[in-house]
Amino acid sequence: MLRGWTSGGLRGAAIFAAAAVVALVGCGGTSQATRNRVFYDGSLGDGSPVFERQYPRLNWPTNSPDPSFQGVSVLDGAVRFSRPRNWRIRSASRRPGEPFIHYVSPNAYSFAVYQRRDPPGDSWKEVLHRYEADVTATGARIIGQRVPMATYWGQGRAYTIGREVPAAKAPFESHSREMLIRSKQRIVLVQIVYQEANLAAVDQELLRVLETMEVR
Repeated sequence: MLRGWTSGGLRGAAIFAAAAVVALVGCGGTSQATRNRVFYDGSLGDGSPVFERQYPRLNWPTNSPDPSFQGVSVLDGAVRFSRPRNWRIRSASRRPGEPFIHYVSPNAYSFAVYQRRDPPGDSWKEVLHRYEADVTATGARIIGQRVPMATYWGQGRAYTIGREVPAAKAPFESHSREMLIRSKQRIVLVQIVYQEANLAAVDQELLRVLETMEVR
């Protein structure tokens, strides 16, 4: 069971959180970008194998020719999980030390995984203090914090973050669930940005994603 999930960074992550809200409101790159493996726009429909590889062991239902969840390996094999088939890759990077992958769902949320630069040997106190400073430096608001949780392979702390997003008539506040998850080798930030008041409508599909997540 995923402990802490139902209780309820980096400057680049903050930018993508705001951009994700804009994309979600609007939804129901170049080939050079794909070739240089720094940035990938999923709307191109090609290049995703550079950033995401199939990991059939986590397909579900198992042994199905058309599984509703597909196992994937991202961040050059550092993170694995089972994700809904209907997610699309919106952007990704293989920048040394700061790789990330950002998906969008037709169910009005986005899901991203960022590798942080925190030394994996640092204490939780040091890691959390650094992350919280990153959040407040971008003008975001910490609503809930430091909720213990765990994935299949990784220990974590969950946060609820509010961010003001500019809009034509008036700014509005977006919300994200953000989780710092660590292994002995690395620390990653998982960020889920959503439009609704909460994630109740998609709890089950996100529960599977996080219950199967392995941070290596």
